[in-house]
Amino acid sequence: MIRCEYFDADREIDEAPSQTVGQIVLQPNNSLSWQALKYFLAFMMLISFGIALTFMFFGYWLVLPFTGLEMAFLSYCLWRCLRRSSLQEVIVFSADEIRLETGIDGPDRTEVWERFFTKIHINQAIHPWYRKTVALVHRGDRFEIGSFLTTVEQDELIDSLHRMVRRADAAMVTIR
Repeated sequence: MIRCEYFDADREIDEAPSQTVGQIVLQPNNSLSWQALKYFLAFMMLISFGIALTFMFFGYWLVLPFTGLEMAFLSYCLWRCLRRSSLQEVIVFSADEIRLETGIDGPDRTEVWERFFTKIHINQAIHPWYRKTVALVHRGDRFEIGSFLTTVEQDELIDSLHRMVRRADAAMVTIR
């Protein structure tokens, strides 16, 4: 998912910094919410432990510990998948810098680069089965953005990046 926000020059200081022209927020498609995960795990545990307890009453007590291990493994795997799909990348453009924040609950990593020395690199796919990559490169440091996006969303990201750069260029002209 891509969400673009453009900031006007007449906004107040508390809403957006004075030279910030906009931001692009990137998130993977999140098909399962945390609440739905809880309900799904509760349902699966109810069914699995119900079957395991039935077998335990017939004398097959060894089924119960393996059911516990199975549910623990399922919970861990689903938690990892959902945590990974909660990643968010925020690219903030201003007249003289680009700030990239990545993280899950909050910004775990923040990169601030001079906009003049930052380039957008687009590597086209070598085969239709592969995907293209979009990266921000600043003086040799390369950071791929939107690695979780679909091909259509990557095209939208490229258009959004070009529009944001044009707005930042226009903001640079109006400041001087």
